[in-house]
Amino acid sequence: MASNGVDYDNGGVKPLGISNCYDLKQLQLLYSNATIKPAIIQNRFYARTGYDKSIRAFCKQQHIIYQSFWTLTGNPDVLAHDTFSKLAIKYQKSAAQLFFRYLTQIDIIPLTGTTSKTHMREDLSIFDFELTVDDCAAIEQIL
Repeated sequence: MASNGVDYDNGGVKPLGISNCYDLKQLQLLYSNATIKPAIIQNRFYARTGYDKSIRAFCKQQHIIYQSFWTLTGNPDVLAHDTFSKLAIKYQKSAAQLFFRYLTQIDIIPLTGTTSKTHMREDLSIFDFELTVDDCAAIEQIL
């Protein structure tokens, strides 16, 4: 039982997560030493961190949910890439919708911070189509 009287084992606390963890060794150390393992990690998703490839692999291995934030803002070059232009025509979707759909298909939950109702609707309409294996591979080459 925690010092504040909240008992995780009896449902007093729901799954816990961490954010802004970009060092795999630090995450591994935390995971191996924590009594209550992190259930989710929320990180910026962009080129400077190598798109967290090693952290995402560890998360997948440990069944930790990976959430991306700063996903669109941090990736203007990705969104402007010719691959997305071609896919936008093929699927009749925006680059942002294609990027979000790709991420969901590789088990990343992209967070959006939009206040625009139009963008919210677009963000939610990514589940009415699925990218092909070849299209996902083309996007992977950009990242």
